[in-house]
Amino acid sequence: MMPVTVLKVRYESSLYAYTSLVSAGRDIFRVEGVRGFFSGWGATAVRDAPYAGLYVLFYEQAKKSLSRLQMRRVGGGAMDDNTAMVINSVSGAGAAAAATAVTNPFDALKTRIQVDPDKYRNMLTAAKLVWNEEGPGGRRWKGRALFDGLGLRVARKAISSALAWGLYERMV
Repeated sequence: MMPVTVLKVRYESSLYAYTSLVSAGRDIFRVEGVRGFFSGWGATAVRDAPYAGLYVLFYEQAKKSLSRLQMRRVGGGAMDDNTAMVINSVSGAGAAAAATAVTNPFDALKTRIQVDPDKYRNMLTAAKLVWNEEGPGGRRWKGRALFDGLGLRVARKAISSALAWGLYERMV
């Protein structure tokens, strides 16, 4: 999916004046070659691998805790399907929010590498630049830019996870 992600990020960026995704693709290929379509691959891998593991960990723990809490509240017994669906949805949303918050710095670095690969050549360079250049003068604490976009990313991931897990667990 990397080529699609690079096209999306650059097309949405105000740094480029692409008139279409096709023109974006042509320009990326002309300037950077095939390699340009894989900008940010390392940061994406470092974001996605821990995200998946953390998500499952947080989801299972939340589901277990909320189920126990519900059982205590109603005094044991079987849980109805609607309550189980709410627990699964809330667990999915919470797990997505937590895993997203932990991995957001890598997403921020990935986006910067994809948008401006000449400046942010790799993940280490991007991290140093963000840390050193975006926090001087007391305007922002160093590293705050690593959490840019967190609110929108959490909202998107939480909503999709709540729907997916609530429906999936209900159907299973």
